[in-house]
Amino acid sequence: MDKLVHAIMALSGSETELKQLKGILNKEEATIIKGLPYLDDALSALNPQQNTLGYVHLLSARALAKVDAVKFTGQVQTLLQSGSSSQIRMAPAKFSHICRRFAEIAFEANQPIRAIKPLLQALKKLRPNTEALTPVHTDFLQACLLAKCYHAALPVLEEEIFDVNSDVTSVTPRDMLLYYYYGGLVYTGVHEFKKALDCFRMVITAPSMVLSAIMVEAYKKFVLISLLVHGKLPSLPRYTSSVIQRHHKTAFAQYHEFATAFATHSTDDLHKVAEQHVETFQKDKNFGLIKQCIQSLYRKNIQRFTQTYLTFSLKDIATGAKLNSVQEAEKQVLRMIESGEIFATINQKDGMVSFHEDPEQYDTNSMLSSLDQQVQKVIDLGKKVRVQDELIGVNPLYIQKTSLYERGGRGWNEFEEFEGAEKVPGGMGKLM
Repeated sequence: MDKLVHAIMALSGSETELKQLKGILNKEEATIIKGLPYLDDALSALNPQQNTLGYVHLLSARALAKVDAVKFTGQVQTLLQSGSSSQIRMAPAKFSHICRRFAEIAFEANQPIRAIKPLLQALKKLRPNTEALTPVHTDFLQACLLAKCYHAALPVLEEEIFDVNSDVTSVTPRDMLLYYYYGGLVYTGVHEFKKALDCFRMVITAPSMVLSAIMVEAYKKFVLISLLVHGKLPSLPRYTSSVIQRHHKTAFAQYHEFATAFATHSTDDLHKVAEQHVETFQKDKNFGLIKQCIQSLYRKNIQRFTQTYLTFSLKDIATGAKLNSVQEAEKQVLRMIESGEIFATINQKDGMVSFHEDPEQYDTNSMLSSLDQQVQKVIDLGKKVRVQDELIGVNPLYIQKTSLYERGGRGWNEFEEFEGAEKVPGGMGKLM
C-alpha cells in the first residue's frame, strides 16, 4: 500500500503521468481491496486536490466495506470540495460509486436533505457539460424527493439532456430511466404536470426488450397525468418499444378502466372505479393522483359549460357537474378563474356566472419575447438534431445494419435489435 501511495503522489502531475497512474491503479485494484484496513491511513496521506485520481480509487474501494459513516462522509465532502474535476472524470464509475454510497448513508440515517448539496457538487464535477447525464443525477433527484425539496431539483431538471455517453460518465440505461422517472415525480410534486408527462413518456418510450419495474411505475403515472393534462389517455407514440405496445392494456387493466371511466365525463362512474380498485391504487402510491383526477373531472365538466353557455347559474353548474352544493360550485369556479382554466365573473347576488373569451391578445412585448425565445430554442434543437444525425450516419454499426437491410438481409424493426445495444434491467429493487 505504501508503494501505491508513493506512486499516486509521484504520478499526479501531467496528463501523461495521470494516464500511467490510471493504468497502475486499475492493475492494482485487487491489492487495494486487500488493503482495506489501511485505506483510511492511505487517504489521509494524500492531497485530494493534487492526488484526486488516486483518492477516488482508494475511496471507492473503501466504500465496498462497512464504513464509519462520519469518517466516510467527511472524506467524500473533502473530495467534493477540493477534488480536481478533470481527474474525477478519468474514473467516472469509481466516483459514481462513491456518491451512491454517500447517498445511501444519508438515506439510511433518514437525513436525505444533507445529501442534496454535496450530490449537486458531485454531478457538476463529473459531467463534462450541462447537457450530459451522469449516474449522480439519479442520486441527487432521489435525495430531493426523499427530503421533499422538490424546488432544489428544478434547476437541474431544466437543463436539457442531449449527451448520454457511458464511455464518458459511466451512465447506464437504468440511470437514464430513473433520472426521467424521478424527474416526473419532482414535476408532479410541484404540479407541473405537462413536464411530468414528458418525463414519464421518456421512460415508457425508451428502447427495451423487457418490461422493467421502472417502466411499469412510469406507465401507471403516465396514464393518470395524461388525464390531468389532456383529459384523456393519448395513443402511444409509434416509436414506443414493442414490449410496452404488447402489454400496456393487459398489464395495467385497472388504470385503463379508470381512464375509460374518465372519458365518459361521469363522476359517479369514476368514483365507482376508484373505489373498486382502491387497494391497487394505494399499493402503487397513486391514490393521491387518483383523487386529483376526480377533482379534475369536476373542473372539466364545468369547462364544458363555457363551450355552450354565455351565462349559467351556480345551481345548474352544481347539478350538471354533480357537486354537493351551490357553495361548492362557487368555490370550484373561483379556483378555476384564479388558475386561468376559465375566464368568467360571478354575480353573487343573482347566483349567475358569465363566461368570457380569453383576454390574451398575444401582442405584448413580454409575449413576443417569450415566443422569440421558444423559436430560438427550436432552432438550437434543430442544429443539435442535425449534428446527431451526421454522427449516426458515420457510425460503423449503423452503416453495417443499413447495408444489410439494403441487401435484403435481416435488418431491423426496432432499435433494441442493434448489436451491442444495452438492455434495460428487468428489475430495479426499490424505486425510492
